[in-house]
Amino acid sequence: MVYYRMDVLGRGSELEQSAIRVVKGCPCFKVFGDERLCVNNDDILEVEVMEIDPSIFAIHKDKESIAQELAQDENVCYASIYINYPDNKVYCISQGWTLKIHGKDVPGNDLEDALQFLSTKSDESAEICSECLYKFILTLADTFADLMTRKEKTDEVKRYVDKFSLMIAVKLSQMDELMTSIGTEEDVDKGVDHFSFLREYLVQLLDQQQKWRKLHHQLEASDEDKWLIDLVKMREKLARLEFQFYSQTLQLRDINDFHLLIRMLKHVLESSTEILKLNEKIHEMIRSKDFLEKAQVDERLRYLKSYAEKSRAIEHNFGNILQILSRL
Repeated sequence: MVYYRMDVLGRGSELEQSAIRVVKGCPCFKVFGDERLCVNNDDILEVEVMEIDPSIFAIHKDKESIAQELAQDENVCYASIYINYPDNKVYCISQGWTLKIHGKDVPGNDLEDALQFLSTKSDESAEICSECLYKFILTLADTFADLMTRKEKTDEVKRYVDKFSLMIAVKLSQMDELMTSIGTEEDVDKGVDHFSFLREYLVQLLDQQQKWRKLHHQLEASDEDKWLIDLVKMREKLARLEFQFYSQTLQLRDINDFHLLIRMLKHVLESSTEILKLNEKIHEMIRSKDFLEKAQVDERLRYLKSYAEKSRAIEHNFGNILQILSRL
């Protein structure tokens, strides 16, 4: 499996000036042993890969301009592509080809959906697996809806959710001051026993529930404001919902019956929805003037105060889970 660093150009403040988005990586790039192949439009071409930093292409703002970067040899691959917003198509930078899978153009918006879902990061750079890009587009893009059976699509989604849940746990364990990191994304890529890998995170979620419950009782005993007690209770509930989510995703691995799988995925969807809603409420409350003033004088609230960064990560990652499962 080959990974690339994905860099985005023409976003944010430059969006109005740029009609393209450059991506490092390509769903039509394949590696078989020592061979590097381009399988665009179902052709098989052995290519010579030239790794070029996408910042090289930053000066180009439209399709006509970036055409200056075409390689002279037809077997040269930059392992970089770009989305052309005016026609919603994806193009190879080195050869200028329109990207096609099984004879159909790859829509730009489908590629963007893939990039968003496959990244556990909310910023504009992430490591993306080219093979994962290919499978995602084939599995979930409406353009290719007739190429896979519903069972095949659901099994592929199950694999996405299975791996993605591990990636989320890694990310969140690194950002939570009440936790110790359970590993790295590289550990997940190397292949791990899912239950053993998640066990430490699940234990820490149980510990969090106890800590928040204890603080909840302390605040009640000292007759603190109801809104503050409710906030702590929400953090306790969030830890419980996270535990529920990961328990459900672990069960997906052992489900082979199609109808049972669909039902379980619906439960995962419901858990993700609840997590997102609760996270939004917590984030809003810890940004309030009342909380910020209270947190300055009460050391017990420092872990709540530091939750903002993890809150944004939860919003991004569980939003992606919600996006993908809503398509089923």
